[in-house]
Amino acid sequence: MRIVRRLVPFVVVAAAALVLLYVPEIGPERYTDLATYFRVERSRQAFTGYVVAAVSSGAVMYVDGFGVDGSGRALDAHSPVLLGSPAKTMTACTALILARRGRLDLDKPVSSYLPWFGFADGKGRDVTTRQLLAESSGVSDDSFDDSHESAPDLDSAVRSLLRARQSFPPGRSFHYINTGYQAVGLVMEKVAGESFASLVKQRLFAPLGMKESTAAPAELGQALCSGSGSFFGARLSRPLVSRPYGGPSGYLASTANDLGSYLAFLAAPQNLSNPPLPPRYVRMLFQPIEPKIDFGYGWFLDTEKGHRSAFHDGALDGFSSRLVVWPDQKAAIAVVATQDSLLQSLISLPELTEGARRIMLDGGTPRPFPLLRLYILLAVIATVHLIALAIQTGGALRWAKDVKGRSEAKGVPGPIRFARFRAILGIPLRVFLVAALPWSLGHIFDRSVSWRVAFALEPGVVSWFVAACFFGLLRNTARLAWLRGAPLPPAGR
Repeated sequence: MRIVRRLVPFVVVAAAALVLLYVPEIGPERYTDLATYFRVERSRQAFTGYVVAAVSSGAVMYVDGFGVDGSGRALDAHSPVLLGSPAKTMTACTALILARRGRLDLDKPVSSYLPWFGFADGKGRDVTTRQLLAESSGVSDDSFDDSHESAPDLDSAVRSLLRARQSFPPGRSFHYINTGYQAVGLVMEKVAGESFASLVKQRLFAPLGMKESTAAPAELGQALCSGSGSFFGARLSRPLVSRPYGGPSGYLASTANDLGSYLAFLAAPQNLSNPPLPPRYVRMLFQPIEPKIDFGYGWFLDTEKGHRSAFHDGALDGFSSRLVVWPDQKAAIAVVATQDSLLQSLISLPELTEGARRIMLDGGTPRPFPLLRLYILLAVIATVHLIALAIQTGGALRWAKDVKGRSEAKGVPGPIRFARFRAILGIPLRVFLVAALPWSLGHIFDRSVSWRVAFALEPGVVSWFVAACFFGLLRNTARLAWLRGAPLPPAGR
């Protein structure tokens, strides 16, 4: 009977996996048009909604919105959404515009524009704007608060770098921080004599006809879409947070319509009569700023099968995004989702953009992996696991009696001692696992991760992990309590 009870959870999970494996798929096995592709895949990838923009042969090929935002409002090509970190590409582009016009010297120390600028212990005075753009300032986010969510303005946010420790010489190594791009934005404000939002609007958005984009999203009020989280694929509403300092690093709103214009400019600037940057400067955007660091002006750089690509992913306040440009093919794609999920960001968004590339350049793409089914399977596993742990906790007394019975039947203290050892060892182990989760995530992604960020990234999976550790801790404590007074049979009786 005991073996049957132990097999039940595995049978339930296996049955769920088989059902999910053989349930008929929706949509075609191969997609040949973007409209069908993005419409069907929104459901298969468990997205609340997203807006998309695609550029092929240097021209806007497709823009649209699918699904809803975090509040349930329908999305279309004119729905304003937060870009997150891909907005850094716009900050870097505007900085290069100012540099080309002689307003900004990228190789002068930032302290020549901001006299107080520097890092802890008097370091960082020689860091240049170019090094900030290359994310090679020598500072990592484990030495200071890179989020500084209480900062009232851009100046206060950048001053948080005064407490940062420089862990390596500038220009040598890559380490991604948001405050570096905020410092670039503040330098741009100083040299231009206007706010960052106004600067980007006049230098970049206006020449490209991007009338629906702004680096001051709070001014949109209720028109700004809201984001959401994902609890095993189910929508969790997320409140909008005002970030008056965040424009240069990601707090920037745009629409699918405007993103199409932006990507068309990046893919083929020669097609515009008066582009913000001439073609040779646009090509610089997709070249490494520092030798041996595959990072351009806000773009991560890659080469696959001889084809260059530049991309940037992001996640902010319930939004996740991915922008990709293939300069040699004059193609580009942007997907901005009104949902922030770690699994969607790591699996679905890269697959969606790669599938769109194949449709545009190769004429079609096979149906990608359905993340929704993985979410359902994970939910089943989590439920079965937690129920099993709860039953084990409730059966702690029966388990202790079984251990005592085996010990008395054999006439040796071994079973009781081993059971106590297991119960005692399990308590600090689970405490350690819970305490180490943010550190582990930070080590994986090379970023500082707090508990709040961990829950925001994947609330369902993280809640499952914490609940499992709690039930395990409770179970072991109960077992230890029932075993505490158990007499040890004399050895060799």
